[in-house]
Amino acid sequence: MSILKRYAAHIFLISAVLSLFAGLFLLFFRFDAYGRLVALLDTNSVRIPILMYHHFGDDGSPGTTISAEMFESHIKALRDDGYTAITFEQLCGYVFDGAPLPQRSIIITIDDGYTSVYDIAYPILKKYDMTATVFIIGVLHGETLYKDTSYPVYPTHFGDAEALEMIMSGVISIQSHSFDMHQDEYYETGPFRLGVMQRSGESEEEYIAAFNADFECAAAQIENISGAQPFVYSYPFGRHSKMSEELLDDNGVKVTLTIVKGSSVVTRGSPESLFGLKRYNAYGNMTADKLLATIK
Repeated sequence: MSILKRYAAHIFLISAVLSLFAGLFLLFFRFDAYGRLVALLDTNSVRIPILMYHHFGDDGSPGTTISAEMFESHIKALRDDGYTAITFEQLCGYVFDGAPLPQRSIIITIDDGYTSVYDIAYPILKKYDMTATVFIIGVLHGETLYKDTSYPVYPTHFGDAEALEMIMSGVISIQSHSFDMHQDEYYETGPFRLGVMQRSGESEEEYIAAFNADFECAAAQIENISGAQPFVYSYPFGRHSKMSEELLDDNGVKVTLTIVKGSSVVTRGSPESLFGLKRYNAYGNMTADKLLATIK
């Protein structure tokens, strides 16, 4: 083989190997890698890690339950590593008004509105001067029984008094996780709906009416507690559609959250970048070091 042919073969082999590694990188890290690249190249965009918690304590599934000790280790590690927990008001201020954000911004979210938020998470957040947004399920808020049944609700959910105290502290914001679209099929006495999705056989008109009615109930409840309409919506089970996004937009919602893993990139002057935001599930056995490595 001539020197020229050997050289060309080596170049081809090196190119193939580099392409393979590039493909693997994009396959396994494409979402965060893309977000980091966009945020780096576009000075009008910022990459925001959003954490997702549910229940706090020593009982429950490790996928959605974290002990008080582990949660405190998360919050302490975030503070010590220079992160600032921002609110969705601040995030919207960046997108709509160009307001600056802290250098290392993070958002802490808590779904479902369990009593353990008030008993465990709230005091820890307050201790470390961190803020969080809690998304309540309206029909379960402050209730001890599942709607229309005698089944006890577990874990229990905090009520108006606890919500008001947390809001007034400035540590917690209350937003919507739907009024009655976070259903448990086992306990439902009527037709079951999977999150906000359209039921089989339900017409578009019926679905729109049901969705809007549910949001109106949730909005009225939250306004009664906090004095303000909700503008952030966490999708039950993460399920959503193009229509649900449009309906929430029509109802004045500015931010929607999924359970897709990853960071999101939001852009000044681009309200659509606030829809369908991703989150990192902070599961029960995730160490503080693992958390920091995940969101970097």
